[in-house]
Amino acid sequence: MYRSISGWRALLAASSITLALAACGGSSPSTQLRAIHASADAPNVDVLVNGATVLTNVPYKTASGFLTISNGTNRIQVNPTGTMTSVVDVSPSLAADQQYTAVVVGSAAASAPAAQKLTAVLVDDPANAPASGNVKIRVVHGAPAVPAVDIYVTAPGAALPASPTISGLAFTNVAPASGSRALEVPGGNYEIRATVAGTTTVAFDSGPVALPANADLLVTAIPASGVSPVGLLVAPAGGAAFVIGDGRAALRVAHFSPNVPAVDVFLKAPGAANSAANRVLQGVVFPTNSGYLTVASGTYDASVALAGTLTGVLNLNGAALAANTSTSVFAIGLLNGSGAQALKLAAFADDRVPAAGQAKVRVIHLSPDAPAVDVVVLSGGAIALTPVSNLAYPNATAADLKLAPGSYTLAVVPHGATTPVLPTAAGVNVTLKAGQVATVAAVGCLNTASGACAGGQQFALTVLSDN
Repeated sequence: MYRSISGWRALLAASSITLALAACGGSSPSTQLRAIHASADAPNVDVLVNGATVLTNVPYKTASGFLTISNGTNRIQVNPTGTMTSVVDVSPSLAADQQYTAVVVGSAAASAPAAQKLTAVLVDDPANAPASGNVKIRVVHGAPAVPAVDIYVTAPGAALPASPTISGLAFTNVAPASGSRALEVPGGNYEIRATVAGTTTVAFDSGPVALPANADLLVTAIPASGVSPVGLLVAPAGGAAFVIGDGRAALRVAHFSPNVPAVDVFLKAPGAANSAANRVLQGVVFPTNSGYLTVASGTYDASVALAGTLTGVLNLNGAALAANTSTSVFAIGLLNGSGAQALKLAAFADDRVPAAGQAKVRVIHLSPDAPAVDVVVLSGGAIALTPVSNLAYPNATAADLKLAPGSYTLAVVPHGATTPVLPTAAGVNVTLKAGQVATVAAVGCLNTASGACAGGQQFALTVLSDN
């Protein structure tokens, strides 16, 4: 299905943006200015021109209308709403009869690297209308943790051409360059793809998108969670901003059932039988994960069979994999287990947006015979920090942990205990990098000598990379 830009437009709420034109000194000669809030972790903002508040309480993913202001040098400030603290304070010289857009990008986090901190990208457009029947497009790279990209605008389903439409676009850069005329293409149906610059590895795929004739679009790449690390915030001249997300879905499968032998995994249309054609993984052993598989969005049945067979021993039917989402499906529990320990497929929604300057970690308790646990950080053999408390099987932490980059010694203790007992008294060393997103899963059996877990795999912490 094509996604129509005109069909996604909505009116801006009157309370979200207040225009104070008189405060701008709208005398002739003049120029036009609008603001776009494209910083994922910044609060709602106020915009001031020459000390006068012209926009107030602007939320993320919002574009204002164009304001008429005096040309020449203008001081533009961006403040968190209701404060006098400027996170952006610039004084550009604005030419007459142009259209300027101040795009607020980057991270507001104090821990963000200097090159990724909050800033304003000023886009200068000649204010020309597109040629009749054409679409006018300019792109800003506003995703601070994403490297330079090549952008391809093609017919839907077409192979990537030899040369990108826009090449080597890095964070805070604008293409076509600010001050020049924007790119124009005939109105129609397109597919927008972004690859890591210089490669054909597709990092973003819009799927089919309808670009209406005579539209004037400023597109900003913003951080996203899901299949792609970016989404596209589209600001039409004279219309409300909206987001185009990746049209695909991502799926990760892992074998975390400690007493089940190697398995094959099938992903298929609802009601279809397992077959070699829909087998996506083969011979998966505990505790292996597939990494992320990119698939068309839609509804699927998932099935797990013992390796080399087609008979499903685990089934998850009617799983909806929405566009621009990432889902992890884990085989957990015990062969011949009952109640909470029954063998099953468990699905978890993944948030893969990195935190600027920090590592982001989710913890999941998937050890079927372990009690509720605390996850602790050891220093010199003693507990220095308890970032996760009272996590019970088979749950994940309600919110991801944000940790400073560095090396950590992790261990697991029964909730409320002070002696690390799992997986060893010495703990497990984990090195986390800025911008890393990871899932730490407690898997395996505490008691492999007797009981329901007899003969199963030993308890361990396993780290899965989410980005």
